[in-house]
Amino acid sequence: MIGVRGDYKPRSSLAQDMSVLWAMWFSKIQSGGDQQSRLESFYAKQAHLYDAYRHRMLHGRWPMARAMPARQGDVWIDLGGGTGSNLEFFGSGINEFGRVIVLDLCPSLAAVAEKRIKERGWKNASVLVADATDETAEGLPAAGSVDLVSFSYSLTMIPDWEKALKNAFRLLKPGGHICVCDFTVLDVQSSVCGWFWKTVFSYDHVHLNPDHIVVLRVSKQRHGSV
Repeated sequence: MIGVRGDYKPRSSLAQDMSVLWAMWFSKIQSGGDQQSRLESFYAKQAHLYDAYRHRMLHGRWPMARAMPARQGDVWIDLGGGTGSNLEFFGSGINEFGRVIVLDLCPSLAAVAEKRIKERGWKNASVLVADATDETAEGLPAAGSVDLVSFSYSLTMIPDWEKALKNAFRLLKPGGHICVCDFTVLDVQSSVCGWFWKTVFSYDHVHLNPDHIVVLRVSKQRHGSV
């Protein structure tokens, strides 16, 4: 297994938090157009502060990274990887991977990931601005060549998430693993509770759906790799 992993806790200030909240609440989100344009209109003014604010909300990232069965020489692609912050959990251990790709559709978030990789000197890591559902995206690894595919709070933000999962399985080696952490709602919750959280999260372009868990469980039974 790849090296000792540590939690990643970027510091933030009240001023930075208020700046992010302002961008989240008052930035004009482009209506219409394609998904990339909508994402960019939402994240462009907050991308540089994304990690400092959201690490306190996205609690599943550290447990996911800690549980990833990463071995020396593995190929890992983080679909919807945003700023590349998931790489931080591995520290210098990133250099033990054969290749690491951070794929994200939003150019502003991808730019932060590129800066991070350059500053850390991770020679085997790269960023790909592309749609997680696009099987023909230039720069993707060959089908059946990836050891680890992760979705870290990104599955709920991909409109055609089932197509993204299909692409993930296409990339995966036999015996590889798909790792997921995300928000969700459950059928056991009341309809009012489910409606409330779906509505609240939708303002942040996060679409909660109990079908995510159902499909992932079926995929695990079928492929044994989730």
